[in-house]
Amino acid sequence: MASKMKPVLLIALSVAVILFLSIQGSIMNTASADESVKGSTIAGVEVSGLDEDEMMEALQLAINSWIAEPMIISDGEHEVQVDPSQLIFDLESTVKQYQTTVDQPWFAFWESEQVVHLPIQVTVSEVIKNDIATQMNWDVEATLNSMTTHASYLKEHEIAAVQKDLTSLENERIALSIETIPNEGAGISDVVDLLNGTVVYPGETFSFITVMGESNATNEAKNFVASLLYDAILNTEFQIVERHAQEKLPAYLEPGINAKINIQFNEDLQFLNSSMNPIKINATVEGPELKLEIYSTEKSKEVLVQTFKEEISPRIINRYSENLSAGQEQLVQEGKNGMRVVVTRIVSERGSTTEEQISRDYYSPTNRIVLISADQPEQAGTTNPADMIDENGYPADNTDTTGTANFGPDPNGVDNGDPDTQIDLDNNGLPDMPLNEGEEDLPEGSYYDKGGNLITP
Repeated sequence: MASKMKPVLLIALSVAVILFLSIQGSIMNTASADESVKGSTIAGVEVSGLDEDEMMEALQLAINSWIAEPMIISDGEHEVQVDPSQLIFDLESTVKQYQTTVDQPWFAFWESEQVVHLPIQVTVSEVIKNDIATQMNWDVEATLNSMTTHASYLKEHEIAAVQKDLTSLENERIALSIETIPNEGAGISDVVDLLNGTVVYPGETFSFITVMGESNATNEAKNFVASLLYDAILNTEFQIVERHAQEKLPAYLEPGINAKINIQFNEDLQFLNSSMNPIKINATVEGPELKLEIYSTEKSKEVLVQTFKEEISPRIINRYSENLSAGQEQLVQEGKNGMRVVVTRIVSERGSTTEEQISRDYYSPTNRIVLISADQPEQAGTTNPADMIDENGYPADNTDTTGTANFGPDPNGVDNGDPDTQIDLDNNGLPDMPLNEGEEDLPEGSYYDKGGNLITP
């Protein structure tokens, strides 16, 4: 009898264990659900007890209300506004997934209905992908995933963008420029703080003026930092879009390797990241020097920068002054050579080499100016007055003609110095009293009229 009872007890015990596990699973599923909602939900919309059409209608109403407000994706500095109507909500697939999840097998008839909370299946359109891709410093895929998650549950409309991991950018330094900070560089720290950490992505154009914004640094400070950046960029493959040379050779860097920034006249320093990798600009002040570095994930090309210089001698300008004694000279301005500089860049990659002329700069010489006494000793030969200038830089004219006159020949070719005989009272262009040879031999009473005709009574 006891042996017959054993199978019955084993069967009863097995049924009890199965029932306990089923109830425990149901309790766990319920506990994992949103405690504020007793039944199952899709995107926060309660759908327990609804048939397929009712679910579709309830979900569509919730979506219509949610897409009425735009989505704002921001990193705290930049933001993109997304039109939620560009999202594709697949309600049919979502409802089928829900039904598959909550359906119970026939042998679990004693279990209560399973409570689940599902999202709506959402697809992002190409329009939204392109909008997000405009932000170079965002991780596009991660940001889109975050946005899709919010949309699938019809959550809040403000979403934090996911930034790219830039730690790999400092794998390799591809350019370096170090120079002692000039004394007139007031405000360099401000410029350095604005420039340091700047990331330039492939295909992006960097603008020095844009990065500086409303900086109050002096032009000298901006020129100095821009020149070091230009020096570093020259040693990369990046395309120089805009650069202006300084009017005079600065005391730093090599001739031809400098840049000028003038916000008023929109004179900028711009370059295009023509590589396949993003770059990072690091600028730091280390003691009396400014250190500027450019980092990237890798350096794929070798660059050689060459400069060709031609010196230009100054002119010597002599100015004459009556305030100096005879033979005395005074140096007004010392001369200084000018220069023509041509900068070329040679880029090599896998045995292929390209050479490009980057710039042709002209730095005018400073002329030597000497002040010389206008009282010069007499010398043989003729002095050209055109070669003489006074101390103000005007042609010198030391000829004094006061009190002298040259009346020239009379209409009959006779040179006469008597101004009285040259008077022309009737303004006919002829002297009123011409002197003619043999005038004393005229017949008595005869005379010459004003036309020079002999009149005999």
